[in-house]
Amino acid sequence: MTCLLLAWGLWVACGEGVSAFSPSLSLEKALVSPVEILEYEALSTRQALWEELLGQAREQAQGPSHVQPLFPLLMPEGFVAAEGPLELAHCLNVELSKEEPLEVVLKVDERRERWSDIPREEWRGLSERELAHCLALSLLAQWQMKGEVHVQKVPRSPYAAAYIEGSLRLNPAFVSLAAASLESAP
Repeated sequence: MTCLLLAWGLWVACGEGVSAFSPSLSLEKALVSPVEILEYEALSTRQALWEELLGQAREQAQGPSHVQPLFPLLMPEGFVAAEGPLELAHCLNVELSKEEPLEVVLKVDERRERWSDIPREEWRGLSERELAHCLALSLLAQWQMKGEVHVQKVPRSPYAAAYIEGSLRLNPAFVSLAAASLESAP
């Protein structure tokens, strides 16, 4: 990872990479790129990508689309595009029904990256793990999923989050973009 960041820094320092990671970074590229590169983007760029993600998810949930859904759900009839989170404030304040509690387990797979437990001041003191948990609860409540759900960290995937066979797969770039909306909020 250090080599990747060092190579990227050298590339930008030599003037070759400035336009490659400028505000023209597309949402699709942001999702499949290493999250560390996304976090070096300007806050305004990350916030614009978050708003674009929310808008595209709303559009995709309205009807059939010929693009890869940002929030695919595997249903008996096949994959459908679900709507994304309403807004991060909703994620932070989500209340679940006491009648049918939802248990979210952030799964640790030794072959994959772990969710970071380090609190980040710019994320209002939340860690990546806490923010991922919050987003998972919000999405699952919105999609009306019940029971125990395992949440996996799936970096560089073409979707923000996917629900497949009782497992919610979260792209850490999605978590990072969500955090950008926290950075400017009062």
